[in-house]
Amino acid sequence: MSDDVTTASSVQNIDGIGDRAAHWFVLVGNRIAVAAILVAAVVAFFFTLTRAGVLAIGPGSAAASAFASGLISGTVTLVTIALSINQLILSRVFGSPNELFDQLSGTRDLRRRIREHAGEPAVPNDPAEFLNLVAETLTERATRLGSAFEDADHDQPRAVEEYASGIAAYGESIAEQIESQTAIVNVLEVILGTEYARNMTATEHLRNAYGDRLSDAAEAELDAIEDLLESIAVTRQFFKTLSLQQDFARLSRVVAYSGLVSLAASIAMALIYRPDSVTIPVEWLPLVFSLGVGVIVAPLAVFIAYVFRAATIARHTVSVGPFVPPEERSDSG
Repeated sequence: MSDDVTTASSVQNIDGIGDRAAHWFVLVGNRIAVAAILVAAVVAFFFTLTRAGVLAIGPGSAAASAFASGLISGTVTLVTIALSINQLILSRVFGSPNELFDQLSGTRDLRRRIREHAGEPAVPNDPAEFLNLVAETLTERATRLGSAFEDADHDQPRAVEEYASGIAAYGESIAEQIESQTAIVNVLEVILGTEYARNMTATEHLRNAYGDRLSDAAEAELDAIEDLLESIAVTRQFFKTLSLQQDFARLSRVVAYSGLVSLAASIAMALIYRPDSVTIPVEWLPLVFSLGVGVIVAPLAVFIAYVFRAATIARHTVSVGPFVPPEERSDSG
């Protein structure tokens, strides 16, 4: 291979405690747990400020009107947005028979390609097992490419050897990080980088540079590798669609539940205030106030947690082919 066209022999790894924590926070972590962390941070923030006397929350303060008007209207607006998202998801699910048949045909065509390249009677339905089969087949085909090229020409170029070993290592790297029956977002995480695009470019370079020296067997293996890399590109986009649809459907449900609790908490917090007193002991007010704010902002925290994941997935899957935006390339580098 040339100096500027090389294979990617492994998928991206997240190193460092800080990077792993951020990666968990925006992508792979349980969204309810992430929302709980955000709520806890809000509660701690308000409790600290109220205990320090920075915020006025006693009788005669603006806290009652804030709970009674602003926070209630904000909660209702957020729930409305969540329901709108739910309608958007439903619109993507519905379709005419012809549209549904087209979607089914495309999925079956992808599965047929993998089945033929793998030499299996059927491919798994589980996303993790499916991607694992693609990775193992890619490794097998890359290994056979090196042997086929060597059989055709004993003076095998070093570039071909490096390409075959790089592609084989890439497949092994994917297979090593795949766990059966795992969440689809964890499967998508493995192929979220741009390694597939680099390998597609390397495949094109190898074909153009050494195509006239390929035997029929080597040509067939290279075609299979190219097809498998394209399948990884399509698979990650398909898994992205499934993951986002699942997340947004779950988001609308959780926001609806938490929104009802938040609305009730807003009303309750407004009613503990009297014109010149409160219905609870004053010394409890900082804790009750902080917890009340935490419950009220819970729907927003859930919304933010899911948006973090959706935005991260969308940012890293902008490209469906070997064209990689600079931002995506730098993030995965």
